[in-house]
Amino acid sequence: MRTQDTMMKRLSTFAALLALSLALISGWRVARSDAPEPEEQKSGKAHAPSDPLLTRILHEFDRAQRETGSLVAEFTEKKQLKLLAHPVVSRGELYYNRPNQVRWEYLEPDHKVFVITEEMYVAYYPTLKRAEEVPIKKFVGKRLFRFIGLGQSIDDLGKYYDFRLADASDLPDTWLLLLTPRKQKIRDKMTDMKIWVDKTTFMPRQLRYEEADGDWTMLAFQNMRLNAEIAAQRFHIDLPKDVVVSETFNGFSLGEQSF
Repeated sequence: MRTQDTMMKRLSTFAALLALSLALISGWRVARSDAPEPEEQKSGKAHAPSDPLLTRILHEFDRAQRETGSLVAEFTEKKQLKLLAHPVVSRGELYYNRPNQVRWEYLEPDHKVFVITEEMYVAYYPTLKRAEEVPIKKFVGKRLFRFIGLGQSIDDLGKYYDFRLADASDLPDTWLLLLTPRKQKIRDKMTDMKIWVDKTTFMPRQLRYEEADGDWTMLAFQNMRLNAEIAAQRFHIDLPKDVVVSETFNGFSLGEQSF
């Protein structure tokens, strides 16, 4: 059985990647559990990049975010853990409606769905016949869901990371951004973040997050559709009657078979 620390580590990785992908796609704020409190944030300043090309990329990045009202994409998640000989590969779909509707659905190898709205967090694990329904108000003021924030730009990432532009990208038609943590608390958990930015849309094509212990997770987005109409039903889950529903947030541990 995995320890509580291991489960929370998997939660931290998932939450960070979900938060970052949403921030880069939609302009949502990235706020980590080890981010400074508001008093610290006032004194923290982002380092302005000196590379003119990097400055232009970040500027266009923000513009693309502001112009994105909704998004539909397929994703592939590859996770390498020290305990496993080979990476775990999962596939699924992402739906986003500005400002606060998200559906993050894993289709394989294990089906599981996470839906976040202004009022409710719902997690559904069909194979286990288990679900969680937790009002968002329960997370207010708690660190666990501080990554759900609105209306801030990529400048906020600059408070926590230094940006560099790689000399070359290994993914065609993209720029590769390298993010290095500025704060020791973040470096204790993560060594670096990589973002592959599409040269045409200025949207993220891939994200890679490497933890301090060597584990890493890669998210790649395919068939991305911007400002597509999304049915309201996507952000609602009709749970079967035989599903056991909990009102307690369990840190994604119910679905840890894919983590």
